[in-house]
Amino acid sequence: MLLIDPDRSFLLLSRGLLSSNVHYDLVFILDASSSVGKEDFEKVRQWVSNLVETFEIGPDKTRVGVVRYSDQPTTEFDLGKYKTREEIKEAARKIQYYGGNTNTGDALRYINTYSFSKEAGGRLSDRTVKKVAILLTDGRSQDYVLDPANAARQAGIRIFAVGVGEALKEELEEIASEPKSAHMFHVSDYNAIDKIRGKLRRRLCESCQIQQILWELRDIFGKHCWDKDVFPQGLPDEYAFVTTFKFRKASRKEDWYIWQIIDKYGIPQYNAVGLTKDAVRVVFRSTRVSDLFDRSWHKIALSIQSTAVSLYIDCKLVQMLPIEDRENIDIQGKTVIGKRLYDNLPHFVFQFDLQRMVIYCDSRHAELETCCDIPSGPVSFFLSLVYFHMKTLC
Repeated sequence: MLLIDPDRSFLLLSRGLLSSNVHYDLVFILDASSSVGKEDFEKVRQWVSNLVETFEIGPDKTRVGVVRYSDQPTTEFDLGKYKTREEIKEAARKIQYYGGNTNTGDALRYINTYSFSKEAGGRLSDRTVKKVAILLTDGRSQDYVLDPANAARQAGIRIFAVGVGEALKEELEEIASEPKSAHMFHVSDYNAIDKIRGKLRRRLCESCQIQQILWELRDIFGKHCWDKDVFPQGLPDEYAFVTTFKFRKASRKEDWYIWQIIDKYGIPQYNAVGLTKDAVRVVFRSTRVSDLFDRSWHKIALSIQSTAVSLYIDCKLVQMLPIEDRENIDIQGKTVIGKRLYDNLPHFVFQFDLQRMVIYCDSRHAELETCCDIPSGPVSFFLSLVYFHMKTLC
């Protein structure tokens, strides 16, 4: 929950509960054909190592496997082999390169039949663990890819297709999951593959099916929406909350919630007053917070991490504070945007304008936000859309 207190000029974030975690069975499918070459394949090894760095690795967290292919697919290491991030990074730096043909279809068929199996360390019985494959290739496949890609997707494997150089767009589209624009990448050469690492990681996190929920403000202002519809699997342990808004001239000085989550009994899981003994709260006191009340557009970004919360206002770090352990939220409850603190009446429509509100399951988004989208004047229309990247819990 986020509370703005105009009199004391501080912003308070209060979490009663921690969210559920997001973990993957992640398999890299790497083109090791002759067109790649030894020098560029070394860049592939480093790219895999860098991507692994962004995941929480462990037997009960994210597991990583690697399959390389040319004439035929070969397992470099299975999902269940390595237990720590450093072990996987070390193994990634030793991935073998042999050269040969480019049989991408065979590789897709192989990962579908073996790489996510129980034998390979896959967690088929755990429905909270999502199966993800990231395929990297630099050329045209010498076999057909559409049928094996369809079979893999139907088996619940979410496929990202990364093409380098002369890789065919049409073939990448046949491989990638829907929507294609979110699961397909293309770069000019292997020097550029690390430039898409952050975007690929965010796409993986943003949505298991990359579904954006667009709520018209008239439908959600001051109203309760079911948590199970907005947060179908809770929230990740670490995430970023970003919103751009401005107060109106008619705004009154009173406490209000910008965002609140309550459980199925109506008890706030994100609460600002009347805190229970198990509640956790963080209070930011700064002169920068008072700037939010100058009737101009401002951007707030919060980076919620496992042990700390950082506040950014207008893309500048204001303060970082420690936070205690939390528990899981109740997705059977409700969430509301824009509500007065003391009487629970809708406050939002009449008191401030909202341009954007986004929740990312990567806490680093708060730091990476830019302020080029902050309007310099009035928005041409009031009822803009709130973009929730909330079905993010893959």
